[in-house]
Amino acid sequence: MRMVKNNDNPINEQKIVDQLRTLAIDMIHRANSGHPGIALGIAPTIYTLFANHLNIVPTNKNFYNRDRFILSAGHASSLLYATLYLAGLEIELEDLMNFRQIDSITPGHPEYGVTPGVDMSTGPLGQGFASAVGIAMAEAHTEALLNDSKNEIIDYYTYVLASDGDIMEGVVHEAASLAGIHKLNKLIVLYDSNNISLDGKTNLSLNENVRASFESLGWNTILVSDGEDLLQINQAIEDAKKETERPTLIEIKTTIGKYSKFQGTSMVHGKPLDLEDITNIKNQLNIRDIPFSISSDVMEDFQFLINERTENIEKIFNEQKEQLSEEKQTILSSLMLNNKRISFANLDFSLKEEKEALRDTAGNILNAYANKSPLLFGGSADLFSSCKNYLKDQGDFSSNNYLGRNIYFGVREHAMAAIMNGIALVGYRPYCSTFLAFSDYMKPAIRLSALMKLPVIYIFTHDSIAIGEDGPTHQAIEQITSLRMTPNLEVFKPADANEVLGSYKIIMEKEENPAAICISKNELPVLENTSINEVSKGGYIVKKEQRHLDGILIAAGEEVHYAIEVANNLFTKGLDLRVVSMPNLQRFLKQYKEYKEEILPVEKRKIVIEMASSYNWNKIVFNDKYIISQESFGTSGKKEDVLKKYGFDLESLEEKVENLLS
Repeated sequence: MRMVKNNDNPINEQKIVDQLRTLAIDMIHRANSGHPGIALGIAPTIYTLFANHLNIVPTNKNFYNRDRFILSAGHASSLLYATLYLAGLEIELEDLMNFRQIDSITPGHPEYGVTPGVDMSTGPLGQGFASAVGIAMAEAHTEALLNDSKNEIIDYYTYVLASDGDIMEGVVHEAASLAGIHKLNKLIVLYDSNNISLDGKTNLSLNENVRASFESLGWNTILVSDGEDLLQINQAIEDAKKETERPTLIEIKTTIGKYSKFQGTSMVHGKPLDLEDITNIKNQLNIRDIPFSISSDVMEDFQFLINERTENIEKIFNEQKEQLSEEKQTILSSLMLNNKRISFANLDFSLKEEKEALRDTAGNILNAYANKSPLLFGGSADLFSSCKNYLKDQGDFSSNNYLGRNIYFGVREHAMAAIMNGIALVGYRPYCSTFLAFSDYMKPAIRLSALMKLPVIYIFTHDSIAIGEDGPTHQAIEQITSLRMTPNLEVFKPADANEVLGSYKIIMEKEENPAAICISKNELPVLENTSINEVSKGGYIVKKEQRHLDGILIAAGEEVHYAIEVANNLFTKGLDLRVVSMPNLQRFLKQYKEYKEEILPVEKRKIVIEMASSYNWNKIVFNDKYIISQESFGTSGKKEDVLKKYGFDLESLEEKVENLLS
């Protein structure tokens, strides 16, 4: 046992480790829910990280230059909460007792913004690892943006605790490949290698040499053969911090459920231990067999180790901040406030009057915003040329140029979305792009950005069967429905350049919550009555009836153009129709009752036109026959032929609308 002196009083490190173990299993037993196996097995590693390496300020959980710790293995939450409590963060013993209880700050899996000291919401395996790559990318970028030879103000590590389950997830390998390519040496992954998953031994499904696999991706790897050896764990982290060219994976061989009668088996993975087992564990560890019994010496010693090492880091940071130029101080202040000080007043942008593909319009608008703020930072999943979101004159992010603001993700949509979350967590306004149909690859990470209320921008082009020749694999049908159903995620589907600019205006003014903008690939003219400002209401009138209101056509995106043409043609047949553009259905549904009634009078018949699934529209139109939608996968062919096949050509739409209103 290593002894650390504090005023000649020895610190018993093993006792702190064992206190963390028993606190965690007490929490799980009281809740009758949780994962004791990982808490018992990995406690020595978590202790070593917090006591000897993790630079945090317990009294200021948001200290910007702190090291980040991402618990990718979110099922170890009880151990994390116990550690944060003993470390002196704003967590009380009562909070530990309320583990997994309603409205507690110690939920079943870590939640960003709920528990002090939790840097990211985790639980879906692999997400924490992949987002940590984004945090490390953002750290490297911020260093390049703010540091110079006289003032290295930004300097923090990103640590990840990953499990065998994390390593199995495909998103981990997508993200790890990018981390290796970009030489993110300040990313250190602590891999809890216990060879057990929920269903049994990992050799049932995991047989590769993990370290060799990571080495092939450009990582440094280290093996800790005994996860109980504090000296060996400490030395491994020290060695990882000395690496200057590669991220590091430290494989730590542990025993799941250490000291339990079920140790080394899946029986201890995901269910509480019985009282007899808990008593036996505490007896082995020489811990009093009283639930939540904590030695005051343990708490004082743990906090001493942390505070002695980190007591001046905030003071030094603040002094360095004062030495920055005014411009750099403004940038850093915005990052520290999670980009809430971004100002896009007097945006230098004017719309073209001629017909233009909306993805080109959107790209030009994004560039105008990027010229106003250095906090816009993002990329594309090998589709810069198609999605048009490349930032001109801003450089490409690489190990040779961390200042670059264009990230080439390659064909890695899932990792891209997860990395966006990491970049947002550091205070940037990140954006990424792909085709709308491929948003399915990104959904787990999009869901987490919505859960954490991160202002990530998702740019989705090629939004419907109207893309034509690429066929059903690329033609989005159900995707926009799924996105609109995601809590906290705003979905915009603009009809023309005015609405694209209106959508971006709203998105850039948001201080929290992600947004998706879904854009047609086709060239479209600017419509006569669309409005930049009216987009904020979600839906508004773009063609008013001339004499008497016979019905209302509702559409979003490219379909608005067809709806207006249908209304114009049917007017010659005696039908006087209103057309409502609905660029943001969610916003419209949140408007005052009076406004919704003004735009869509209850007594008037309404018809929705959208080349997508119908499910979102039932809150506006209550009879499915009045929703002209696309309920099957599309087909490959010229746009005109595809639209005609599925009844979205002008002639077919006109006939359907006339029959419904006659």
